[in-house]
Amino acid sequence: MLERTHSVPEGWGLCPQSIPIYPICMLLAFAAAFAVYRYNAKKSGQSSEHLLPIALAAFFGGLIGAKLPVILLNLRYGFSLEALLTGRTIVGGLVGGTLGVLFIKRKLGIRGRYGNLLAAPIALGMAIGRLGCLLNGCCYGKPFACGVDFGDGIARHPTQLYEGLFCLTAFFLIQRARNTAPPGTLLSRFFMAYFAFRFLEEFIRPHPVQFGLTTYQWICIAGILILFAKSQLMKPKEDTP
Repeated sequence: MLERTHSVPEGWGLCPQSIPIYPICMLLAFAAAFAVYRYNAKKSGQSSEHLLPIALAAFFGGLIGAKLPVILLNLRYGFSLEALLTGRTIVGGLVGGTLGVLFIKRKLGIRGRYGNLLAAPIALGMAIGRLGCLLNGCCYGKPFACGVDFGDGIARHPTQLYEGLFCLTAFFLIQRARNTAPPGTLLSRFFMAYFAFRFLEEFIRPHPVQFGLTTYQWICIAGILILFAKSQLMKPKEDTP
């Protein structure tokens, strides 16, 4: 669920290229997220009957959502195996994961609220993933005098660090609130906060503008609208996936 839409030339970055730091951080992100998910599920005492299908729906929906925008954006350049294997976007992944959970809950008739269990693992996984982006030298921001040089002699906004700290802070806040927050509210709150944060962050990222905004800003807007529409349509039965 981590985007790699732009990076410094091969051989540069904060970590030696001989170390596969990005895949390592991805594996750590998934392992940490799964561990927190299992821990919170056990502590919550919530029925585990639907935990697995919801987790799988979130994972595969997020995977499709993370890949599809990148594939569509690169269609004009022809099919690229490299883009298929490496390109991905977090914001698309969050939208896809949300839709995946909504689909599986409707398909299986699941009425429970599991958003509070998913929120903290997702936030932690995203934070670790952004550490991988920082060390790998990808997903950086625009040139900035007080920024970080990723190896090409140009100081840039370390947007990976900004986003990682945002997600890590969200993780701790969610963990503290998971036992007191209304059922099923934490995931939607985190997604809404992240989409708003990412929308603003895009102004300091070197992405091309389409119709006044970057593609990722449009995806953020779509995510916010989906969450808002769901909260209105599902009241008072359900508030979040």
